[in-house]
Amino acid sequence: MAELAKGWLTLAIVGLIMITLAFAIQGMPLGFLAAGAGIAWTKWHRPLPLKSFFWGRPAVLSALFFVAGEGAALALQNLYRLTQGIAVERFALALGGALAAMAASLLLHRIFKGELMPSIFDIASNPAALQAFVSAPAETAPQGEFLGLEGFDQAGVIADLRERVIGQDAILQDLTSLIFRRASLRRKGKPAAVVMFAGATGAGKTELAKALAEVLADGRLIRVDCNEMTESSSTQRLIGAPPGYMGSDQGGWLCRELAQKRSGVLLFDEIEKAHPDVFKLLMGLFDEGRLTEQSTGQTYSAQGFVIVLTTNAEHARIAEIVRTVEDPQDRSAQVKDTLQVVFKPEQLARIDEVYSFGDLGRRAVAEIVGKFLFSFAADVGVTLESVDSALLIDLIARREKLKNYGIREVVRLVEKAVLDGMLDARAAGHKAVRITIDGDRVRVLPASTTQGARHGNATA
Repeated sequence: MAELAKGWLTLAIVGLIMITLAFAIQGMPLGFLAAGAGIAWTKWHRPLPLKSFFWGRPAVLSALFFVAGEGAALALQNLYRLTQGIAVERFALALGGALAAMAASLLLHRIFKGELMPSIFDIASNPAALQAFVSAPAETAPQGEFLGLEGFDQAGVIADLRERVIGQDAILQDLTSLIFRRASLRRKGKPAAVVMFAGATGAGKTELAKALAEVLADGRLIRVDCNEMTESSSTQRLIGAPPGYMGSDQGGWLCRELAQKRSGVLLFDEIEKAHPDVFKLLMGLFDEGRLTEQSTGQTYSAQGFVIVLTTNAEHARIAEIVRTVEDPQDRSAQVKDTLQVVFKPEQLARIDEVYSFGDLGRRAVAEIVGKFLFSFAADVGVTLESVDSALLIDLIARREKLKNYGIREVVRLVEKAVLDGMLDARAAGHKAVRITIDGDRVRVLPASTTQGARHGNATA
C-alpha cells in the first residue's frame, strides 16, 4: 500500500511538472512527454533494447506511460480552469482524465511488481530469449540439412540393419534402396522419404525405425507416440498453441526437435491411433517437408528426415496378403486397398511406399530368442555358452499359440524363465552358463556341470 501511495505521489509531481510544461510548450501532447520520461526511466532500470518500446510486446509500456501522462495532464488542466471560474463542463473532462491516469498507473504498477506480463523483465538477463521476445517473428526458422549418405555403402547399411531386424530381409533391401535413391535427389522442401510399416505387433516395425536412425543418422531419432495424440488439442503439442493461449510461449515440441536435430528419422508410432486433426497436420509435412509453429509463425524444415509411420491396422489381413501374394506390386496394391479401411486415399497417396511386415518364420523366431538370451546373459553378468535346441523348438511352438501378441510375449516368457537361474549362477560365482529344457522346465546350469546336475530352474 505504501508503494502504491508513493506511486501516486510521484504521478502527482509529474502531473504538476507537466502543467508547467503545458504553458511553456503550447499544443504539445503531454502524453508524449510522459512516455518519453517513462521509457527513459525503464531503460535506466531494465536492460530492454530501446526498439522494444516501439515494436513487440513491451510497447504496451509506452502506451501506458502515454495514457497516464495525458490523462493526468488533462485532469489537472481542467481542474485548474475550474478554479478560474471556467465552465463546469470541465469537471467531466477532469474526472475522465483522472480515471484514465489512475487505470494506466495501476497497470504500470502491477507490471513493474511482476503481477502482469512478468516475462518482460524475467527474460531480460537472457539476451537470446530477450531478442526472440521483443522482435517480430521470423518468416522461417533455420532450415534442416539434407540427409547426407555419400559416405555410406548401401550393402554395409543393409548388413548393419540385418543385425538389428531379423526375418525381414526383403523389406530391408527395398527400403535401403529407396532411401539412398531419394536422398541422392536432394529435393528441397521435401522429406528424404515418407514410408509406412504395416503389420502385426512384434514384427520389427519400430525396431527398424530405430535401427535406421542408428545406422544412417548417428541415433538422431524423433519419436511421436500416436497413442498420446488422440485428442484434437494434440496438435498443440506438435506445433504449439495459438498466440494468447496458455503455453503459447513454449512453442511446439516437434518444431523444436526438428530445429535441434536437423536430419535423421522422424517416427510416428501407431499412426492409426492419432486424431484426424493430427494426421491432417502431418499431410502438409509429408507434402512440403515443413511445419509452421502456431505461436510464432516460424516454419521448420523436415527435408533431412526419413519419415516413418507404423501401424498395426488390419494386421491379420495384411499377414495373409504377404503369405499368399507373391508379386510385389500386386501385394503392395492389395495392402493399400486393405489400409483404406482405416486411412483415407489422400493420406495413403502422400506416402512413398508401404512395407508389409508378415508373421515371423520359425527360423526368425529362433534367431530372435537366441539373440535375446545371449544379450540378456551379458546384462546379468554371465556368459551364455549354449542353448538347448529343444528349448527353441518349444518356444517356436509357443509362438504359434501367442501369434496375436507378437514376439514380445515369447521374449517375456523367456526372460521370466531364465532370470532367477542366471542370478543364482552369478551369485554362486559361475561366470559361464548353459540353458537346457527338461519337460516344461527351463534350467540354467553352470557351463562345466554335467547334464544331471542343475543350478536354478523355472517353468517356461
